[in-house]
Amino acid sequence: MAFDEQTLNHYQTLINQLNPHGSPTAKMIHQNTQDYALKVGILDASFNPFTLAHESLIQTSKETLKLDSMLLMLSLANVDKELFGATLEQRLAMLTEYAKQHHLSVAICSHARFVDKIMALTPCYAPNTQFYFIVGYDTLVRLFDPKYYADMQADLQKLFQTCHFIAANRENNDQRVLDAFLKKSDVQPFSKRIHTISLPLNMAQISSTQVRNNIQSKQPIEHLVPQVISKAIHYLHLYSN
Repeated sequence: MAFDEQTLNHYQTLINQLNPHGSPTAKMIHQNTQDYALKVGILDASFNPFTLAHESLIQTSKETLKLDSMLLMLSLANVDKELFGATLEQRLAMLTEYAKQHHLSVAICSHARFVDKIMALTPCYAPNTQFYFIVGYDTLVRLFDPKYYADMQADLQKLFQTCHFIAANRENNDQRVLDAFLKKSDVQPFSKRIHTISLPLNMAQISSTQVRNNIQSKQPIEHLVPQVISKAIHYLHLYSN
């Protein structure tokens, strides 16, 4: 596993080159050879850590929407979360180890909002690439929250002209909740570009918080994270304090 000091320092150098106050920029950390493909799924999350729920999101999205390749993206800042737990370079290291085993790509982005993320990602791909952001229900709700925009309608019009969204059930928010949300007056104009998927209940209920809590209470995590992530957490001594 590539978690040595030199590798982590390399990731830190790449992170330091991103400016959250400048133009939106994305840096590819690991690129899968299939990234010339037309339909690219983007799973953008804090990955603190990556879980089996994330894995289920990837698999279900690829199968349902016939996606050609998949990108795991970490943002320098999150619109609603302070950085804690694993450092960004540790998260990139864990994601890259997982991505190498599953033929995925990994990137880090300077900005947190989707309108900025798509601007940052577009130069990394061919002009005819179709982008599909994969999100949980809670993130979909935030996408339509006016507090994140100066002009929400203008930004959303621009965003949905460029990409699609794949929304998944999370915990108690099932397909009926998703369908009702898509019928809201401010959401309905964009609903044709929002696709819904359903995860098995046991997957939809898994969260990174649960993983961290289990480690704190010295409970097993092997049923919550992929094996490579479990090994990385133990190797890096994460979340135990």
